[in-house]
Amino acid sequence: MQVSIRKIGNSKGVIIPASVIEQLKIEATVELQVKDGVLLLKPVHAPRQGWFDHYDPELDDAPLEPMRDLESEQEDWEW
Repeated sequence: MQVSIRKIGNSKGVIIPASVIEQLKIEATVELQVKDGVLLLKPVHAPRQGWFDHYDPELDDAPLEPMRDLESEQEDWEW
């Protein structure tokens, strides 16, 4: 697919067709790289987006493991 380079203010740019944006699921930001003479655009997605979508405080706030008795372990520590 060939696209034209256009003047945008003091810079130049290309118009990315809507079908390409949809295919790559680009939302707002892309990562721009030049690698071996090739221009790469990669979609940037929020890395932690959706982590808490299924969070249930009733189930998920329980401690992961019981607290250990640290005082009894201090006997073995060297200060």
